[in-house]
Amino acid sequence: MDSPSLAQRLILGTAQFGLPYGISNQRGQIPEPEVAIILAEAVKAGIDTLDTAAAYGNSEQCLGSVLNNLPAPYRIISKYPPNQPDKSIRQAFQESLERLRADKLYGYLLHSYASYSDKPSVLDELQELKSSGQVEKVGLSLYHPAEAEELLRREAPIDLVQFPYSIFDRRFEEVLPELRHRGIETHIRSVYLQGLYFMQPDQLPPYLQEAASKLKRLQQLASAYQLPIGAVCLAFALANPYISRVVIGVESLKTLQENISFSNTTLPEALHTELLELKEENENILLPYMWPAR
Repeated sequence: MDSPSLAQRLILGTAQFGLPYGISNQRGQIPEPEVAIILAEAVKAGIDTLDTAAAYGNSEQCLGSVLNNLPAPYRIISKYPPNQPDKSIRQAFQESLERLRADKLYGYLLHSYASYSDKPSVLDELQELKSSGQVEKVGLSLYHPAEAEELLRREAPIDLVQFPYSIFDRRFEEVLPELRHRGIETHIRSVYLQGLYFMQPDQLPPYLQEAASKLKRLQQLASAYQLPIGAVCLAFALANPYISRVVIGVESLKTLQENISFSNTTLPEALHTELLELKEENENILLPYMWPAR
């Protein structure tokens, strides 16, 4: 397993480049000219990997428009779209390459575990892409620990998994050591839980009210240790030695620069211990796709 530098442990998520993404997002989709500025700044900071998907609106098209003008190339991860069982892996992959104006990708994942559970042979199709040299690593985007456990039990031929992980959401912790042991790269997302950690506890929508007390405690701890919430959240994820890389989403150049700064934070041991007590099990809170449409 490689040992990437701090900057390389950050992956820039690109959902905001194609959609008005995130519960705390007040500005909507990022305009393409600003995307180009953000990507150029990320390159300078040493961030070398982008995470996108066919399901992220026009994110792939946007990246395809701006990437050729950057001073250094990015490694790109994309995903096979969910709920399109009639579209072959190769067809979807080629469509992503065309939108991205790329010859190959670093990673290609199934965006939905159902794509695998409904048709396990789909992993053979991913392996064919890998054998062709068009993609370096293949795998799945996961939402539930049982999915990872089943993949491990079946010894599925995968190189990479992506799943949510944050201060509240630590459901995958028990499988992390075995994933590392099998040589499977782990990318975690939702480190800010789509912006929930930045919201005011007394202003949460009804379906997130159960999170209010823990959110208040988290913000009290950050204040007590004189650290920004974002720094606490990102440093907590980066402190886990079993996590290969952390996907971050940004809303502007300013938030990218803040995230780069946050990544240099080391949490005091006492604070880390207190954060461990904020673990949440309610998936209605932890999984944004279960939140009502706004």
